[in-house]
Amino acid sequence: MHKLKRLLLVPLSWLAAMVFLIEEAIWDWTAALMARLGAVRFIHAVEERIAALPPRWALVAFLLPSVTLIPAKLIGVHAIATGHWLLGSTVFMLAKLLGMALFSRIFNLTRPALMQLARFAKLYAAVMHYRNRIHDYLDNWPAYQRIKQRIKILTASIKTTFKRNMK
Repeated sequence: MHKLKRLLLVPLSWLAAMVFLIEEAIWDWTAALMARLGAVRFIHAVEERIAALPPRWALVAFLLPSVTLIPAKLIGVHAIATGHWLLGSTVFMLAKLLGMALFSRIFNLTRPALMQLARFAKLYAAVMHYRNRIHDYLDNWPAYQRIKQRIKILTASIKTTFKRNMK
């Protein structure tokens, strides 16, 4: 039983590590982008209204981007399934990026209202508990630490090159 557990744990650990690394990078990048967009007067005014929503309407605003982007993701999957893998992958990834950008920004705006909903707060606590457990496991894993360090170095190098080329 121990061998089976170990046999399953290693690939699942690598999968979790990849998912967490990709999701963190996308979340950080899209959050920074959306924060910059928040400086635009019109968008700032919309964000203020979203942040002032009562809890139930905040939940609607929070879920709306995910629901509205499902058709785009399905179109992407359909295109992939019918042999248009480049088009389908592009549509799917753009919908995923846009969805995460909107999701992260709207969540940050509506979090105080959402936490007033008992069921949401309970679900959020449970998700964060398991997310933190996975992070604790991965953060103590030397291979994951090395990958994160290499990604930081690569990101810094790309930023430096990009800034140098923009001058």
